[in-house]
Amino acid sequence: KKFKNIKFIKTNDKFLTKGLELRNINAVINIPRHHFNKNLLSQMTELEWIHSGGAGIERFLIPELVNSKIELTNGKIIQGPEVSEHAIGLLLSISRNIKFSYNSINKQKLKRPIELRNKKCLIFGLGGIGILIAEKLKSFGMYIVGVSNEMTPLLSFVDEKYETNNFLKKLRSMDVVICSAPLTFKTKNFFNKNIFNKMKKDSIFINISRGELVNTDHLVNFLKKDKFFGVGLDVSNPEPLQKNHYLRKKDNVVLTPHIAGPSDKNRERSFQLILKNIQLYEAKEKLLNIVDKKLGF
Repeated sequence: KKFKNIKFIKTNDKFLTKGLELRNINAVINIPRHHFNKNLLSQMTELEWIHSGGAGIERFLIPELVNSKIELTNGKIIQGPEVSEHAIGLLLSISRNIKFSYNSINKQKLKRPIELRNKKCLIFGLGGIGILIAEKLKSFGMYIVGVSNEMTPLLSFVDEKYETNNFLKKLRSMDVVICSAPLTFKTKNFFNKNIFNKMKKDSIFINISRGELVNTDHLVNFLKKDKFFGVGLDVSNPEPLQKNHYLRKKDNVVLTPHIAGPSDKNRERSFQLILKNIQLYEAKEKLLNIVDKKLGF
């Protein structure tokens, strides 16, 4: 009703796989990532814009799309509140031994809970999620170090900021490291043995981004060496982990099944972003949340 000059077609997975007439489609909203492929894209000869409701767009970055003039937008930034809160939840579950209060774990083996006040936290990725993590943790009295190759505002709650090529010297003094960066060609397996080896003994590692940023085998090896006070993962590689995977058995590992994104408010924010972008698209103006397809974010 709002857009009189646009024809909308509501579809589903079954309809897509059975060959919807795609030649004249100009824009696609929330196409399932598992259905997006080279064959589907080749049928949309008039396609100008794809919108993915989530922040992750790695499955869309096939060469045929990356090298095209098709705009790709996503839900980055708007997922900041809920995902940043989830990161804090994982951190507190570890730092305060909350996980162990309801699990039958030998309490005598536990290290004493730690205070976050005056501890140092490195946030890898200062996007819409990372900035809100920094803001929240600053209220705990933490010293915040951000890592991003992008220009970011001079935020009062970020004490230091580095690019990815010169932050490694800070790792040995960090009590907490949180990964909130997007999965790109450059960040895949970024957290590997070289990074973990440089991290502080008894530090806490949190990942609420994508599992593929972490080399799981290397993480397991360092857990076996008692490198970490604790590890919190909302994502993993593979996902889900096998039922007998080492990470499921380790006392100081907190796992959640990729649930950081949903909240009671995020659907409304997502819907408002879509409405605004359709309005901009109809007016032939620049869209919001455009993804740099070459860089992957």
